[in-house]
Amino acid sequence: MATFAMNLDQLEGTLLKIEEYLDGADEKTKFKAMFICEELLTNLVRHADFEGRTPSITIEIETDKKSGFIMEYRDNSKAFNLQDHKDPNIDAQIQERELGGLGIYLVKKYAPNLEYKQEGGFNVLRLSL
Repeated sequence: MATFAMNLDQLEGTLLKIEEYLDGADEKTKFKAMFICEELLTNLVRHADFEGRTPSITIEIETDKKSGFIMEYRDNSKAFNLQDHKDPNIDAQIQERELGGLGIYLVKKYAPNLEYKQEGGFNVLRLSL
């Protein structure tokens, strides 16, 4: 298992460390894991409301023989359950679509086993790949 703590200004460095940790994984799983990490962390940097608190963000990644990887994200921003986020209408014409939401939609598709809870003031998202 590896744990990665991140400040909001450390996105790129954190993603590089995660990519190094995932070396050796098959390319498809590594791609999905990196996409999910980048999407979730970028959304935290761009959109999260930490309500005046110092941001606390951690990611734990552990190898699982059955699913490949189990990943757990924790942050102390305002409660946000991505499972409650409305999926975009991907069948609509591009000019008719609302902006945003496609990244979260893909996270849910890449990791269909998502579990979310609020615990001790933290959003906790656990998923498997």
